[in-house]
Amino acid sequence: MGQAGPGPPPWRPGPVLTVVPAAVPVAGIETDRELATPLITVILVLWNCEQELAGCLRSLVGGADGITLQVICVDNASEDASVEIARNHGTRVLEMGHNAGFPRAVNAGLVEARGRYVLLLNPDVELGPGSVRRCLDELQDDHSLGLAGANLRRTDGSPDWAAARRFRSLPAIAAETFGLTRLSRRLDFQYLPRWPRTTSRDVDCINGAFMLLETALLRSLGGLDETVFMYLEDQELCRQVRDRSLRTRFVADAVAVHVGGASTQRSSAPRRTIAYLHRLDADIELVARLHGPTARLGAVALFTLRAAFGLGVGVASADADLRRKYVMSLRWLARQVPSRRPPPAIT
Repeated sequence: MGQAGPGPPPWRPGPVLTVVPAAVPVAGIETDRELATPLITVILVLWNCEQELAGCLRSLVGGADGITLQVICVDNASEDASVEIARNHGTRVLEMGHNAGFPRAVNAGLVEARGRYVLLLNPDVELGPGSVRRCLDELQDDHSLGLAGANLRRTDGSPDWAAARRFRSLPAIAAETFGLTRLSRRLDFQYLPRWPRTTSRDVDCINGAFMLLETALLRSLGGLDETVFMYLEDQELCRQVRDRSLRTRFVADAVAVHVGGASTQRSSAPRRTIAYLHRLDADIELVARLHGPTARLGAVALFTLRAAFGLGVGVASADADLRRKYVMSLRWLARQVPSRRPPPAIT
């Protein structure tokens, strides 16, 4: 195993926030006016997610199956009605005032968390009946577990393969770069393709769209790693949990529907390009933490080759947005040697 990377920073309060009081409470969701201590704090990070958010919040009661919830929505300067929808469902809303990135927003919500457990939930997830309770049962029944994740499905019922996977690696990136994963899903070995997702099992990583763990554990890790703007947080959290000699569990009968990338897909082409750079940055950083500096250089080289292929496709197809995406990627990747230079924030 390569370098483990620096240890977590000490837990500290988050940034100064605007706190929007809860409005109309929804049955089963605790508001600030109620005194009961919640068992689970649900943290959702909002960014232009008005089309999915109401369905997610409505599904919480059925997913919790009687568990008392505290729901905190942290808004990263949405330009739509996301904050209004969150308030109308009785949640506590924290407004960051700018797009602070996913990890920093989660950590701001963590400061306010009062539940023994915390569920990191994407607003484009709709929970199936009892899904949260099933994951909670797993954690409470086996104290060697650190994380539990749901069996995420796409809207057509097919598996969200990222819900259970191996850690990122150079062979996986190479298989994607040379098109092997398009030839056969069985060659996409990072996502455990021979396993039909009908049974629960331990895995390296679960998807950050649904991650349940003890609040004290997340705080002891320093919250989520804020050095990467987005996309790294789930695998990095799983890595840190593993380094605490705790296991990560995929719970097959905790079913939820995950749209995946909804806010990004609705963004402008320049914003989607910056999001793509953040995905590359997260992959390169994670490979470096897991496998060391030499593997990092290998990841940069493979992504550079992939961007060159993509630029060729963009030129051949006369697709201006595609050309711009890969030209920016090549320029950014060229600056990643000898050391990391993060992409710009998505504003």
